[in-house]
Amino acid sequence: MATGLIPPSNLNIDFQPSSKQYEVWKCLQPECPICGGKIEHIENGKDRNGNATYKPVCTKCGNDDIPQIILEGGAAGGGKMLPLDSKICTPTGFKYLKDIKVGDFITNPITGGAQEVVWLHPLEKHHFYRIHFIDGTYIDSSEGHLWNVHQAGKRTKRTDLNGDKMNERVKPTKWIFEWVEKHKQGSYKGRSLIIPLTSPVKFAISTAAARKNIIEPYVLGALLGDGCISKKYPELTTMDQDIVDRFTVYGYDMSKISKKADSKATQYYIYSDKLAEAIKKLNLTGCTSINKFIPDLYKYATVEERIELMQGLMDTDGYVDDRGHMSYSTISKQLAEDVAFIVRSLGGVATIKKGAAGYKKDGEYIQCNDCYDVYFRTKINPELVSIPRKKERAKYEFNGGASELGKRIVDVEYIGEQTSRCITVDDPSGLYVVDDFTVTHNSFLGASWLISCCLRWPNMRMVVGRKTLKSLRESTWNTICMIAKDWGLKEGVNYKINNLSGEMTFWNDSKIIMKELSFQPSDPSYLRFGSSEFSGCFLDECGELDEKAVEILFSRIRWNIPNTLVVPKMLMSTNPCLGWVRSRFVLDDDGNDVICKKYERYIPFSVYDNPDSEFRRQYLNGLMRISNKADRERLLYGNWQYVDVNEMAAYWNFDGAKHLVDGLREKVYNPMNPLISGWDFNVAPYMSELEFQFDFTNKKIYVLEENIGKPEEKENNTPKLAIKIREKHLSRQHLGGIIVTGDPSGAARSTQTEEGVNNYTIIVDNMKNGVLKPRIKLLQKQPPQTTRLEFVNAILNGFNGWQVMIDMRCRKLTEDMVYQQKNSDGTKAKKKVLNPKTGGKEEKYGHLSDILDYVLVLFLNNEWRRFQNQKTTIETYTAPVYNTFEY
Repeated sequence: MATGLIPPSNLNIDFQPSSKQYEVWKCLQPECPICGGKIEHIENGKDRNGNATYKPVCTKCGNDDIPQIILEGGAAGGGKMLPLDSKICTPTGFKYLKDIKVGDFITNPITGGAQEVVWLHPLEKHHFYRIHFIDGTYIDSSEGHLWNVHQAGKRTKRTDLNGDKMNERVKPTKWIFEWVEKHKQGSYKGRSLIIPLTSPVKFAISTAAARKNIIEPYVLGALLGDGCISKKYPELTTMDQDIVDRFTVYGYDMSKISKKADSKATQYYIYSDKLAEAIKKLNLTGCTSINKFIPDLYKYATVEERIELMQGLMDTDGYVDDRGHMSYSTISKQLAEDVAFIVRSLGGVATIKKGAAGYKKDGEYIQCNDCYDVYFRTKINPELVSIPRKKERAKYEFNGGASELGKRIVDVEYIGEQTSRCITVDDPSGLYVVDDFTVTHNSFLGASWLISCCLRWPNMRMVVGRKTLKSLRESTWNTICMIAKDWGLKEGVNYKINNLSGEMTFWNDSKIIMKELSFQPSDPSYLRFGSSEFSGCFLDECGELDEKAVEILFSRIRWNIPNTLVVPKMLMSTNPCLGWVRSRFVLDDDGNDVICKKYERYIPFSVYDNPDSEFRRQYLNGLMRISNKADRERLLYGNWQYVDVNEMAAYWNFDGAKHLVDGLREKVYNPMNPLISGWDFNVAPYMSELEFQFDFTNKKIYVLEENIGKPEEKENNTPKLAIKIREKHLSRQHLGGIIVTGDPSGAARSTQTEEGVNNYTIIVDNMKNGVLKPRIKLLQKQPPQTTRLEFVNAILNGFNGWQVMIDMRCRKLTEDMVYQQKNSDGTKAKKKVLNPKTGGKEEKYGHLSDILDYVLVLFLNNEWRRFQNQKTTIETYTAPVYNTFEY
């Protein structure tokens, strides 16, 4: 027994993993992960020296592939203690913490999308502090609550894998309190503590769904600024023709005007019953300047709609000075608070200041209404104003002269004990958004496993490792200490910590030992591990580590194994990365899925593992807004399938942020216009259909929807998929007709069909209907692949003014655009890969993108010819089409 320590009593172990965590958890236990049976070592041969060799086998089911090295692609974050009356941001607004339930979705500040609450911890009492921020907001949190925080003005040498500076550290509230106290006494001169801002929050409410009865966001913003809505019909007073023109574009008659001789502004009378009724439905009728407000429907609207609303507000009562400072002025306190809410929800900082309520004239004091000025900073300032004279002064990422754009902490005060609750979220970052869009933070699964092993067995030597001790102490070690406390273990009573040796020792002589695994030129073979012996290991951010370090450390897992974990166990966790981790566990150099070695496991955590379609839509929407293309794509498809610098990409001009549009079909689809249905007839791994509409007047290409005929649903054949698509468009009351096109080789007769019958005639026969009226339009033969690929990339880059927009739900097409590579001769790489489910080989990418190629060449025939005529190094191709395409 460790000297001076005693066993714990009344332990409160409340760890409840999500389904993915539980899969990892089973692999870490001494029992069989398949059936829970007992593992025994069975002799299975002799080594070259004649010594017996053994393998672990389940005595119940015979499983002999017992996990020993487990890589998790992401684990749930740890808990955070907040008062029960704290508000948590969700996709549908703010909810009190006391009302949050397991399975609820709350906002993820990294993406602006959603993440699931997977566990609610028991109610407890904790010491609480109130943290005050520069914008006048504050948040109450427990002393052990973790925050992502950095010191502005402090230089750091720490970088991530991309070489970017890593300023943020994970610190508890108590540390922040002590830092601020020292700062008050003169320490840390010239520095301040800053927490990060949230990404623009993706609320699930959209005013577009009720557009028939609701005001356009810009119009509402302008009326709240320079409008009069206290009468039956609204009025707008402005001297900016740009604002008037925008009202006109929305369909409002702005011809009824009056103008005072001594004023530059014009008063516009908007006699619109629809607008008047909408104002009434929003409870704004009769509101004057002093009691105007932003209805909740608009506060929780989509990001795009909130930006439009801000444009209307800023074009009227907003101000942008010569240095780029942004502010909004109003005499309505509620409207000022609502504007601050919108700014913060868009990832900005907003501060409300109350101005003087009067002034002196000729020695007499003139009483006025109080004025509220909202001063704000965001990363998208120029997008929040639209009239040129203001927009040209706004600056991207302008931070008002501050050294950092974030929420600066100005004070922390102790406020006593409060009842609080800890929640666990199903996202590796552990971050979420609370009151006033404040971002709060925690490596949970691995830390829980280490402690549970030490509680379960005496004399364990569990290792927690990371590249450097500094990063380990600032992140994972904090989580270990937090969990020990949450479970009822008391430091100095049940365990002790030696910060010099980096060890946590329990009453039963079990230990958690910190290990630094950075590569050192003086020790390339990691001899510093010596003859150490350990019982198990958790490596956080293993992508930062050298593979040799991991293997040597694993060879040292041999202490007290037979009666505890039975086999050596190493858990590794990392963010998606290139290097040995990906090549060994996830994807090989050709992008194919890796079949893990015996005794090794990879358990991925992906957005697509979540069954909630709305969650996936919001999360994907958030990912598509990540500015760095490599980061965006590595987080999108299974988290790992990305190429950091891919010079061989077939569609090198594709940019998700530019070409992918959330909800495009709902926004632009016109049932009265022809629908282009493009087909690819490969049946493995699926049959593909892609749907388009063209706006030839404005040179816009809309890729509206993809339909996949899956073999498991018996739809990977032409008749079945055609019938499915027919029924879908009949239910949508599509009246504009359907043009069937695609791969010209599909028009060839099959050996299994009679004369005159081919894939396209089969499609038309199965779609034929008095309403849909399908007809065929094809190229005579396939265009040269190299030339057509260059042509599509030119269109993606805006050739001749054309713009391509793809509905974000076209996932397979997007995968093609991201991952399809080209050969050295400029053609598409069509390498076949093994499908582990079917055992057959198939082309993983290129089915949907081929359809895109054929459709663009056929329906942009003039551009196709013009593009060919511009080329001098490639033989031109002038194959005719059956006839010209016209609407």
